[in-house]
Amino acid sequence: MTVPPDVSYLADHPIWIAVPAFAPAFVVAGVVVYIAAKNRRKDGGSPDGEGNP
Repeated sequence: MTVPPDVSYLADHPIWIAVPAFAPAFVVAGVVVYIAAKNRRKDGGSPDGEGNP
């Protein structure tokens, strides 16, 4: 009879540990993009890209 090797598995989930750090950054970036897109639509944008309608 052989004895199985002494192995212990440890749970390591670095992605789940990092999510609370990155989630607020993604939320802030999303809000900034949303507001920028909303303002651009409201102003009508300009074909030359200089902001003059």
